[in-house]
Amino acid sequence: MSLTKHTSRPLSWNHLDAFANRMNRIFGDTDFGNLTYASDWMPPVSVEERTDEILLTAELPGMTEDQVEISLENNVLTISGEKRDSREEGEAGGKFHLVERTFGSFRRSFTLPRTIRAEGITAEFDNGLLNVRLPKADEALSRKIEVSRRN
Repeated sequence: MSLTKHTSRPLSWNHLDAFANRMNRIFGDTDFGNLTYASDWMPPVSVEERTDEILLTAELPGMTEDQVEISLENNVLTISGEKRDSREEGEAGGKFHLVERTFGSFRRSFTLPRTIRAEGITAEFDNGLLNVRLPKADEALSRKIEVSRRN
């Protein structure tokens, strides 16, 4: 018999989020007759700070730009939309036994720092990725300050 050292991984927020999503799928609006479910879903988002901007990227597979709405109110940026179920049964008399793709409406809100120039915000949608560029205000950009000699 050999002994194997057990190393436990600390539980992360990603693990808890995945668990919560699975529980919502199990106990959400369910149609057990067709083994399908309908639930609100939350697209994954990354936020990257760059030298002169903050880049927010959301994964929206299967969606088009006209299905997404972006608004800004009181320094809160909100991305919302609805991914519609486009499933069709394959052949006559066929039915799905398992559907793991998610559909439904979503709404993500982000409180922006005061250092963002709201009038310069732009958004691009390409191949299922939404990129929202949040330019930093001039006062937020780092700059070198010259030190002069006092006479």
